[in-house]
Amino acid sequence: MQLSFKIAVCLLLIVYSSMIFTNASADDDHKASILPRPDLPSGKNFSKHCWYNQTYANYTLCGLKTVRDKVFPNTIVYLYLRNNSITVLQNDDFLLYTELEVLDISCNLISVLNPQAFNGLSKLLSLNLRANPLEVRDTTFHDNVFSPLKSLIWLKLNLLQNTSSNFSYPDKALSKLQKLETLFLDGLYNEPFGPGFQNMTSLTNLTVSGYLQGRCKINSLTNSTFIYLTNLKYLDISSCFIQGRYIEAGAFLPLKNLVFLDLTHNEDIDIPYINNVLYGLNETTTLKFLKMNLIVNRYSLGICLESSYFHNFPPNLEYLEAQENNIEAVDRKFIQKLPKTLKTLDLSGNRFVFGTYLADLSQMENLTVLMLSKAGFTYSIPSRYPYALMQSSKKKKCTLYDETSYDGKPFEFTLPPKLKRLEMNGANLNYVLSKLRVKENRLESLSITDNHFPILIGPLKGFNYLKYFDISFSFVAHIENGFFSNLSSLEVLNMSSNLLGYYFNNRNSSIVFSSLTNLRLLNLSFNSITTLPNDVFSELTNLRELYLDTNTIETFDVDLSRLDKLEYISLKHARLHNISPVIRLHIDFLLAHNISFKMSLAFVPITCTCENFEFLKWMTTSGAFKKNFRNYLCFSEDQSTKYVNDGYNSTMLILNGKCSSHVVIFLSVGGGSLMTFSLIIYALLYRYRWRIRYLYYAAYLQYKKSGKQKQNDFEFDAFISYDHKDHNFVVNKLYPELKKRGLNVFIHGRDFVAGDYIASNIVKAVCTCRKTVVVLTRNMINSYWCGYEIQMANIESIHTGRPVLIFLLMEKIPETDLGRELLYNIRNNTYIPYPDPLPDATSIGRLWDKLANDIRN
Repeated sequence: MQLSFKIAVCLLLIVYSSMIFTNASADDDHKASILPRPDLPSGKNFSKHCWYNQTYANYTLCGLKTVRDKVFPNTIVYLYLRNNSITVLQNDDFLLYTELEVLDISCNLISVLNPQAFNGLSKLLSLNLRANPLEVRDTTFHDNVFSPLKSLIWLKLNLLQNTSSNFSYPDKALSKLQKLETLFLDGLYNEPFGPGFQNMTSLTNLTVSGYLQGRCKINSLTNSTFIYLTNLKYLDISSCFIQGRYIEAGAFLPLKNLVFLDLTHNEDIDIPYINNVLYGLNETTTLKFLKMNLIVNRYSLGICLESSYFHNFPPNLEYLEAQENNIEAVDRKFIQKLPKTLKTLDLSGNRFVFGTYLADLSQMENLTVLMLSKAGFTYSIPSRYPYALMQSSKKKKCTLYDETSYDGKPFEFTLPPKLKRLEMNGANLNYVLSKLRVKENRLESLSITDNHFPILIGPLKGFNYLKYFDISFSFVAHIENGFFSNLSSLEVLNMSSNLLGYYFNNRNSSIVFSSLTNLRLLNLSFNSITTLPNDVFSELTNLRELYLDTNTIETFDVDLSRLDKLEYISLKHARLHNISPVIRLHIDFLLAHNISFKMSLAFVPITCTCENFEFLKWMTTSGAFKKNFRNYLCFSEDQSTKYVNDGYNSTMLILNGKCSSHVVIFLSVGGGSLMTFSLIIYALLYRYRWRIRYLYYAAYLQYKKSGKQKQNDFEFDAFISYDHKDHNFVVNKLYPELKKRGLNVFIHGRDFVAGDYIASNIVKAVCTCRKTVVVLTRNMINSYWCGYEIQMANIESIHTGRPVLIFLLMEKIPETDLGRELLYNIRNNTYIPYPDPLPDATSIGRLWDKLANDIRN
């Protein structure tokens, strides 16, 4: 019962602390560097309780009532006994564990430490006694109880205040810890840190913070509070109910070596009394970090920081936090009070309004980080009315709008000259981002997430060095094409969690990113995008990472052909069923060129059917995907969706068998159809082969003649078609007789154009001659080209409607030897038998006269 109660108390403390400080789950980087702590040994399984080996023992939540309930090896170095029911540390409880370096017995019921409880722990470095009811009295903290801990450098303990007796810090007992560097302690009401602390020369880090660390109700800080802590470098007195009116001006004067001071969540300090704090620090040249978050009543009116409240800032301050102090503006002279060494200024959670003080930001010459984001704390509704506000907290005269004049120039922001990071997240900004210009600056990172910017018009001018821009969670629904036109240096753009789905349905959105040629990462997740213009990313030639998670994209068909440096695409929770072949080819190209490309389709309902088999085969063999396919889905034919737990192995095995028959049928049908189609084409080509040849060469001839004017209808009267073996008859007999009768004769051996195709010359001869005279012999029947000439002349006759062919039958050839096609041509055209033997000269002359007359007609 006691154990359960104690565990519950510890858990409630942790949960309550998390609710109070939502940003306090871990120390800041600078805080961690000042507060070293022995860590757990690397590689251990910290979730395994009630377990030990030769060097490590973790007996958390194991029901121990005394340390001696379990005996461990005397070689252990790390011992964890958290969350048990140990009530007393007896003498010599740890005597056997001489090698121990880390001991954690926090969250137990320990109320008594016997004087020799830590005997034998001369090598101990870290001791955690947090969340134990240790009352502040001599019987609990004997003067020599810590004497054996000669090597201890880190100690954490709580002090239970007994209001019925006098109490103070157990400085006599703690003074024996000569090497202690870091101490976590509860803060006692109006008690100074006693003279015993003067002997703790190694103590540099002191935390007496409330809430997360323990209990603290200091209330007042006097000139003697820290008089014996002159070596401190780190001091955390946050959440200690410090009253500003009870802070004496010299309270911090002894802390000459202080580097870090945290006054957070002392909301009764109030702004007017901050001068008392600064007075004691104005000569502390070592102080670099100052946190003054929530030092004003959380329910107070908005205030303007008057410069008179902030004299004596530490001269070398580099980091200043003043979150959630209800600040609305600052006096124009306030910025002049800030030290020139300031590098980081965090004013998040305030209520800043426009004012002429914005023109003075350039006076912070070395500032590199400025944070104006939302509040880091959350509160409950008050159970009673807050304290009455002090008169000094109310608005007074503040030079917020003094020295203003209208000179006609457009409004222009001025930023600190070395500022590199500006954060205004969740700052209740509600604007149409119209034209904005800043003066010359070195800003590299701008984060304005979690605001309300429904329309981005721009352009944003002056951000010549901006590399990181985050405008996520800002209800962005429309972007003008020129908004990014002056942000060519941008490398990371986060526009996730906006309302850009309808915008990207519009074709005009395709050029919105065209000027971002140096962009390396683009995040458009959570935007309800259903489709994207094909060329929306085409100009992002340096893009490495593209995030489109949790959109309603069903078809991802964008042009990635120019994105040769792409390394990662995330489409988690999209509605895709596959990826287009064009994108697959580009991914294969990237992988082939030694680019370590990866793609994520986790939680996407991939269609696992034969129709999508090729995509599944590509996906499961591509190097673009992790082979375990964790959190991948399979959308089956029965409309069910299931998680893939075997890397799609069983799915591919089923589809291989199921889809192979489909492939055979497809190939068979496709092959048969192709063969049938080929046969039909072949038959048509064969059937019309001569017409096709004629038309081709006729067109070729017409093309060569284009631009030339014909002198007459025909260049020649007759084209003589003959076999070369009949050359003597044609040249010595036929040609002279026709020429004698005034005919212009075309003879292929003489008139064909050298260099032209034979077929082209034949078509030219047939087309440019009135008639084609065929000298029919047995030699001619067996000649391919003579047959070709007859076919071209026959096609010319059909095409033009004029008689072309004249056959001069030189021999008596049986019809069976002529062939059906040639016999058909002879019977349907003019033919003249050549007599054998030759008749007298008069009769043969009549034959030549008839042939000449037939040629002319």
